[in-house]
Order: sequence, then C-alpha cells, then structure tokens
Amino acid sequence: MIAMKQDARGPEANLDLLRSLAVLAVMVDHLVPTWRYCGLRVPDWLQLLTAHIGQAGVIAFFVHTSLVLMESLQRLSGGEPLRRGTVLRFYLRRFLRIYPLALVCITLVVVLDLPAVTWREALPPTPQVVLANQWLVQNLVTGRSVLGPLWSLPYEVQMYVVLPALYLLATTARGPRWLSVLLGSAVLGALVLGEFTGGRLNMAAYLPCFLCGVLCFALRQRVRLPQWPSGGWIAALAGLFGGYAWLHWGAGKPSAVAGWCFALLLSLAILVFADSRRPRLNRSTQWIARYSYGLYLLHVPVLWLVFHRWRLQSLPMSLLVYLGLSTAAAVIAFHLVEAPMVALGQRLTQRTRASAAAASEPSARGESGKREMPLGLAAMEPAEVWQMLHRH
Repeated sequence: MIAMKQDARGPEANLDLLRSLAVLAVMVDHLVPTWRYCGLRVPDWLQLLTAHIGQAGVIAFFVHTSLVLMESLQRLSGGEPLRRGTVLRFYLRRFLRIYPLALVCITLVVVLDLPAVTWREALPPTPQVVLANQWLVQNLVTGRSVLGPLWSLPYEVQMYVVLPALYLLATTARGPRWLSVLLGSAVLGALVLGEFTGGRLNMAAYLPCFLCGVLCFALRQRVRLPQWPSGGWIAALAGLFGGYAWLHWGAGKPSAVAGWCFALLLSLAILVFADSRRPRLNRSTQWIARYSYGLYLLHVPVLWLVFHRWRLQSLPMSLLVYLGLSTAAAVIAFHLVEAPMVALGQRLTQRTRASAAAASEPSARGESGKREMPLGLAAMEPAEVWQMLHRH
C-alpha cells in the first residue's frame, strides 16, 4: 500500500454545488409531471427537457457519495491500512446517517396513507413492501418503494458493503489501473446481463457510476492536474446535465450507457477545476447541500400536500409553496433526526477508538487508569463536521 496524502482542505465548494444541483434536478423532475397530472398547463418542451433529469441527479449523487466516502475511510484510517475496527466504525456511521430519516419517512407515509408518487397512480404498499423498504432491500425483494425517492437508497447501502475493499484497491500502487479494469468489466458485464434480462440490470446499472467516484478518488490522490478556473465547473455541470437531458429528449426511459458516460465525465471534471471562490454562491450551495438528504426524501410528501390536498392551481404560487415547505421540512428533519443520529454515531465510534487505544497503549502514556473521553460534536474539526453532518 502506498502512502496517501491527507486532504485537509476542508469543505469543497465544487462538490457542494454538485450535490445541490443533483437534489434540485430530482425535485424538478418530480414537480413537472405532478403539475401536468394535476391539470396545470405545462409547456411540452419543459416536460421533454426534464423528463429524466432526476436520473442525472441520482447518478451525480452516486459519484459524489463514493468519492466522499473514500475520503471518509481515509480519515478514519489515518492513512494507515484499514483495520476491522475502522471498517465497523465506518458501517455504524453510515447506518446512522441513512436509516433513521428513511425510517421516519416510511412511517410517515404508512401512517398518513400517503402515495408513493404524485405524478401517476400507485398501488398501496403491502406489509412485505413496507418491511423491504424498512431494511432498504426493496430492489432485491419487491421492486417497489413506499416513497418514490427511496428507490435509490438500497443501491447506496449495498455499495457500502464493498466500499472498504474498493478503498484498499484504490490505495494500492496500481489502484487507478485496477479500478479502470474493474470499471470496464462492470460496464461489459452489465451489457451482457442486459441481453439476457431484457435490460433489467438492477445494481449492475449503477455499479459503474459508483466506480467512477472511486476512480476519481484514486486519481485525486496521485495526480495534480492543471486546475482550470472555477467558473468552468459551473459551465461543465450545465453542459453535462444539459447534455444528459438532450440525449433523453422524448426517450421513454433512461439509458444506462448515457448514465455511465455522464458519471465518467463528471468524475473526470471534478479533477480539473479549481474550487469556487464565490462567497455568496458557496454559502448558498453549502446550505442546500447540508439539507439535501431531507429535501430528497421529503419533497414528494410536500408535492402531495400542495397539489393533491390543497390543489393549488397557480404555477408561480405552487412553486414558491413547494420550495418553501420542502425546505422547512428538510431543515426540521436535519435538526431533529439527521444531526442527532450522526452525532450519536460520532460519539459511539470515538468511544470505540478511545477504548481500543486505552487497552493497547497504557504503558506508552503512563496513564493506564485514564481513558480518553469521547469526542463531542462541538470538539470536532470543522472539516470533519462538514463531512459527517452535511454530506450524504
């Protein structure tokens, strides 16, 4: 294993912009068909343009997630080889980051009898469907989500299982080369599988997207490419998302190949642009990124409230109410559920690390009876706070 340089740059504005754009793309993707389904007049070109833009947002989430979780593993391991305890700490933190808010949303949907989506008819969930959603394995069991945006979470959770192994591969001397081979093999395997399943790829459709993020991490540690002006990052994102929308103009379903190309180009673009130094833009995107998980999960119940329950018929007014209520719900969810659970995971894993250190090095400290106290959220470094609380 080679020595990897530690990234102490803290919050990265370009990744915040990417995450913000991704969640907004998903929200627009679901808003436009809801408008039409509820009888509001929406231009045909807008529906065609945004029909699959949410899929680009989810793919961007997958690239972003695998990249920042590689960096999280790097910080947890301190640049040393991964140990079993480090991997367990990583899994515990991810469990407490993903499952609590997902379970709250599932409970909300079941108790209030909310529809899974607001832009077409949906069957009521069965107990089996609810149970599969609670464990986030619905892609393997029922194929149905009780809430539309939940469909992507099983892929993330299942990818967590192999991320430590991919981290070990990424940190080897030939990590980028082996990851490139693995990425090519995943694409080829998905294409072959599609021939036998009629295009039903399940995890195979998204594995290349996650691998693009891991490859980006491996290259980021080794290659310092010329940093193009940060304004180009905005243009690159506009071009990538716009190009994805154009390729799917009038398409019945998203193209897996187009998604893989989008993920690869996105991961390469991350490497070549300097971080944004626009304070107002950075503060805005940092704020959106902080609450993006709640926005992603809760915007569909808000759509139901605004368009099915209240039946707002004004496009401008409904848009303002939709954005305002979605934001309020995400902020409340963050402070009541997300932040406390992440802080709990931080305390539990810090306690585990402190206990291990106390057991293994008592004589070196000369304080065999004294244990390191768990590190509270307020005592964490700013970069760690951002990584743990504000990024999915």
